[in-house]
Amino acid sequence: MAHSEELRALIEALGKRLPLIGIGKVSFSQTVHYQPNYGKGDKATASYGTTRHENHFAATSLPICFRWGALTLDDTQKALLTTLLEHVSYFGRADSICEATLQPDNWPEPKEFGWCKPCLSEGDEPHRRIAPNCRDVFCPDPSSFQLTDLWQRRTSDTQVENAPIHLVNQMLATDMQVDGGCLVSYEMPEGWPQKWVVKTPRTEKKPSKPAPSDGPKVARYLRFSLQCRVPIAPKFTVTLAELFRAAANHHLCKVHGNGSQSPALLGKDTNGPLEGHQHAFYLPMAQDDSQPGMLTDLHLWCPMGLTRAEVDVLLRIRQLSWGKGRFPVNPVLIAMGQEPPPDVKLATGDCATQPLRSRVWQSTTPFIPPGHFFRGDKSNPKAKANATPELQLAKALREVGVGTPVVIQRLSALQHSSVPTTSTDEIPLMPAWDIVRAPEGDDLSALPFDQAIEVAAHQNSSDSMKAHQRRIGFFMQLTFDEPVTLPMPALGHSSHFGLGLFVPVDHA
Repeated sequence: MAHSEELRALIEALGKRLPLIGIGKVSFSQTVHYQPNYGKGDKATASYGTTRHENHFAATSLPICFRWGALTLDDTQKALLTTLLEHVSYFGRADSICEATLQPDNWPEPKEFGWCKPCLSEGDEPHRRIAPNCRDVFCPDPSSFQLTDLWQRRTSDTQVENAPIHLVNQMLATDMQVDGGCLVSYEMPEGWPQKWVVKTPRTEKKPSKPAPSDGPKVARYLRFSLQCRVPIAPKFTVTLAELFRAAANHHLCKVHGNGSQSPALLGKDTNGPLEGHQHAFYLPMAQDDSQPGMLTDLHLWCPMGLTRAEVDVLLRIRQLSWGKGRFPVNPVLIAMGQEPPPDVKLATGDCATQPLRSRVWQSTTPFIPPGHFFRGDKSNPKAKANATPELQLAKALREVGVGTPVVIQRLSALQHSSVPTTSTDEIPLMPAWDIVRAPEGDDLSALPFDQAIEVAAHQNSSDSMKAHQRRIGFFMQLTFDEPVTLPMPALGHSSHFGLGLFVPVDHA
């Protein structure tokens, strides 16, 4: 490379002295990208892998200053250095764009400015020091640097088509040692790094859409007609409700992203399951007189209310894969509002329109005691005197705020066991529920299963059983001293999935 004697003298004068390096506040970060590469084997059959590359960089609040305190330049050298700096477009890597200028001797030093000083021995020789406040800097060796070290090795004169080999290629082919260069430890400014390094806390990426639970509540009640080619027996109540809720969760993640929260629809938030039964009840019910006893509608009741975004998620549910996919159920929205209409006998408390009050309430689906009420198994059960189904139902009533005296009695399971037919040409009878066969005889130990129903119940994420659990339930009747309204439509285990659904008998 052609160069003048003036240029050589200037660069070597700068290289044979170690400058002070002035910095201000600094922040460190990195960018990461992955480069595709071939795996082992023949290129034609090899699969792609990826190699991680990290690009570390620093962002500074003030310009970086290099000060050669013991170096004096004449006007000609200053003019030459100014011209050179005008052609410096990057510092370090090619993507580290910069603007370099020569400052006058009376340059005002910024207020928040610290100086990094080279570590020198007693003979002013640079050396390396391992210390928390020291950092290594690759510098020209003051004792041996010469201008040509910037682009070639001293012992190499290899030419390629009348041009020397690039310095980087020479280094890659040898021991990576650069002539005229060395590592020098610089002592960082006082108070490093606490005073100088700015650590910006990572912030979560703001979602492109607002959370589905944000916004005004537009409805608390929705009714869906369940369109299916075959009748759906009531013993599939929980199965159908779980399918609907799972579909709501699927579309919630699909529209708003994985991990999206909707406490109203799912009954849990970042802190875990909700308390107080304010989230949605998914209640399949029999509403069609042409299909007596069969599930024809799904009523969704949510005391905390649903936003427009949550309603839109529910409207995306077009099909439920029931019956192993052979008999899909198509939910169709047919009603929406703040309260159920008068013809729908859902207990929702003292609603603003027309409270549903009655002295007698009966369960249309089995009440499942939340706690286990017997020991042993169905062949040899033993009742727990302090945990009978009746006592647990009374406790559930007190927990939701019903304090009116009540008589609780079991109803016959046989009256719910099958659906009556009016013609011998209709489809065969389908068992509505799986009746528990209690041991025969006068043994009092059989009382835990008197009039009992065995039914598929909802499995919580905390349940230890992996298989779909089955629980023992009972049809119950509540007789109060005076007409009352129930604060919620269902009680007991799996109440948010249709079990323990109570309706009024003598609606007042």
